[in-house]
Amino acid sequence: MLYDEQRSVATTLQHSLLPRILPDDPRLGLSACYRPAVEGLEVGGDWYDAFLLDADRVAMVVGDVVGRGLAAAAVMGQLRSAVRALAAVDSGPSHLLARLDRFVDGVPAAETATLAYAELDLRDGRVRYACAGHPPPVLVDPAGRAVLLWDGRSAPLGAHFGGDRAEAEVTLVPGSRLALYTDGLVERRDEPLDACIDRLASLLGESAAQPLTGLADSVTEAALGTRRTGDDVCLLLVAFEEDPTFSRSVPADSSRVAALRADLTHWLQSHGVVGQDHDATVLACSEAVSNAIEHGYADDRSGMVDVLATLSPGLLRVRVRDRGLWRTPGPPDHRGRGLLLIRALMDHVSVDHTTGTVVSMRRRIMRGAVT
Repeated sequence: MLYDEQRSVATTLQHSLLPRILPDDPRLGLSACYRPAVEGLEVGGDWYDAFLLDADRVAMVVGDVVGRGLAAAAVMGQLRSAVRALAAVDSGPSHLLARLDRFVDGVPAAETATLAYAELDLRDGRVRYACAGHPPPVLVDPAGRAVLLWDGRSAPLGAHFGGDRAEAEVTLVPGSRLALYTDGLVERRDEPLDACIDRLASLLGESAAQPLTGLADSVTEAALGTRRTGDDVCLLLVAFEEDPTFSRSVPADSSRVAALRADLTHWLQSHGVVGQDHDATVLACSEAVSNAIEHGYADDRSGMVDVLATLSPGLLRVRVRDRGLWRTPGPPDHRGRGLLLIRALMDHVSVDHTTGTVVSMRRRIMRGAVT
């Protein structure tokens, strides 16, 4: 009974530490699967995470802590938190691994943990990645060709001695997918590891045309088949989307809003968005940017406002982000009507003041012929 209770506590802790919400960006698709070991009663220390580093970069990581049970789940939580904190330093994958080496010096149970860490730039598809004793990521192009990324490799955490940690770089073309996973997905007692990794790569290539939603679960099921390894399994799939995207960074200067409107108008019209859809989008975006300049930066021209618009079939999404300190609008007769106007123009609007201010908008559209 005590054994079962410990497993229940460890499983609950592990699931609570895995991300419940993955980053939401129209240029990014994510699908994740975590499955505890089936053989035996204990759970291990496998984990995954994905989070935004800034408006245009996302970090992805999959790791494996040595051991099982409550202790492994607790160490996994410490390591995941350390990755998030150190990634914010913005020093790249190799330096992050080096800092994690120093971190595990103070957490002996985390020594020899393995992980694969990658940073994707959503503006151009550039990926910087590094693997510390971890299986190689798999890159799948839009045609379904799968490539194992064997570069950027070094020893597990706490086991690297001398010299810099290695990292590598690859560029994803629109429509590409990247897979990070733990060894429980590919290790078999009766098969060579290379053969199992190649089989996973083939499965990922064959599923390149399938929708991303639920794909991590179906690929995991196909890879495991009727066999169970007695180890936890994690799979994180990342898609670099190919929807048309408009991206601008505007100085917090009200005189620059007109140029933004002109650029956005040209982009919308070039993709067949005209008439009321065009007018409503340009006006809502302009109003959101003006609000950010006035209320986020109080006309401090050193600030920047990021604008991102993405087109998908029947839907236009716009995000306006500033990093200022929001100032409460004045009396309703004179201020505060901008958000009401934006909500009237768009089908869905949300505002997040967690870090600066992010205004996210969606509008259903009728796409015309591209001119």
